[in-house]
Amino acid sequence: MNEKTANQVKEKKGIEIVKTKKLKKIDNATYRVPSQSNPKAWYTVNWQKDHWACDCMDYQKSTHHCKHVYAVRYYQTLEKIRLDAEFLGEESGCPVCKQTDQVIKRGIRFNRNGQTQRYFCKVCKRRFTGRTTGFEGMKNRADIIAASLDLYYRGLSLRQIVQHLETSHKIKISHGTIYYWIKKYVELIGKYTQGLNAKFSERWHADETVLKVNGRHLLLWSLLDSETRFLIATHISQKRGEEDASALLKKALKTSKEQPMEIVTDGLESYSNAIKKELGTDPEKPVIHLQGSLTKALNNKMERMNGTIKSRTKSMAGMYDEGTTMRFADGFSIYYNYMRPHIALHHMTPAMMLGITNEQLTWLDMIVKSKKSLENPKEQ
Repeated sequence: MNEKTANQVKEKKGIEIVKTKKLKKIDNATYRVPSQSNPKAWYTVNWQKDHWACDCMDYQKSTHHCKHVYAVRYYQTLEKIRLDAEFLGEESGCPVCKQTDQVIKRGIRFNRNGQTQRYFCKVCKRRFTGRTTGFEGMKNRADIIAASLDLYYRGLSLRQIVQHLETSHKIKISHGTIYYWIKKYVELIGKYTQGLNAKFSERWHADETVLKVNGRHLLLWSLLDSETRFLIATHISQKRGEEDASALLKKALKTSKEQPMEIVTDGLESYSNAIKKELGTDPEKPVIHLQGSLTKALNNKMERMNGTIKSRTKSMAGMYDEGTTMRFADGFSIYYNYMRPHIALHHMTPAMMLGITNEQLTWLDMIVKSKKSLENPKEQ
């Protein structure tokens, strides 16, 4: 088992700890995490300058994240989503008179989807259930929906998420409902992120990898920024043709303010023709194409990302054709760029490195930002 696979196994075990056992929060920098094998044993996870550390043997031997550290990180993600959803529910104000400073909490509503906070408006004397921006009309709570999307792109299957929600939140939801949430909110966030023109570094990395979908093979094309590790564009196809390489570059140019000075690829000839076609042959602004076996070491970043994608798709359901696979790729790009911190980036996300945001975001953050952007485009 290589290091990447081992870390993904540890992450899933960390999620399992949060699902079945309760962590003890001592303070913001210290947690006590129960052992999975010994019910009497507990481990201490604490923050040390710029990283989480654990006193278990696994961490002491490798100094890499152990399952207890992953448990703390996932617990913190859930807590942030829950608190943000509660705050945004209050911030939304009264749906009748639109007052926000005269709204107070008043009771809890219980139904088959769990408990929901109810509010009371002192002005018009109305009681209502707070709805977070972007979740209007949804039967389930915003934090439940956001947590489900987070679990899916961390590598859990739809049925595993169903079990997680039933165990942790006492909520029964079908896997079809969860997939509907994924489809709805990936499309919403995608409309928002497509309009973000960013300034990437001078070198881009391109590569393609094979995904097995419904008994047949599809190609996932990806384009990565060298310095920030930002996943600029993805494309799904059945062949390795010039048209598909061009489609990848077209998507990237819609996102980028400037074209790169260098593009690193493997030896596939389709890239050469597509680069000439889409980026031109202007001698004053030449694009250097680094291609072939000698560039393998330069494209290690791309190979590592492809490995992450492949490991995620092993447990994925809902990919039946090019369209559904492209939806997965779009959602993975959102998770990879805005929510997943990278060790090589000093535990920052690619979006933070790029300057798009100054903090690690959650699915709830992205949904709210996307909804507000589409409703008030001039304010963005």
